[in-house]
Amino acid sequence: MDRDDLDKYFEEILANEGYVSAESLDVLKKLINLTLKFRDKLKAETGEILTVGETRRALDVYLKAIKQGRISKNLDSKIEALVRLWIKEINGITF
Repeated sequence: MDRDDLDKYFEEILANEGYVSAESLDVLKKLINLTLKFRDKLKAETGEILTVGETRRALDVYLKAIKQGRISKNLDSKIEALVRLWIKEINGITF
């Protein structure tokens, strides 16, 4: 997954939502930057690649976790690590 793939994915989200507030755009920028840092660290440390599909699943898990106040069990380790990073850095909480 490269930055263009990630940008396109998040642009799709924006296109589907219509109007997006400045606050939402800030969160989106944070999501993109955190995801790219996570991707690069993962690749450097383990040689694994983060895919757009995994990022999509992680975003679904993230949104569900924020609503429910907990993270689903039995997640892929990459997805769980990314979701926990987003929750910590964007929401300032840990589960």
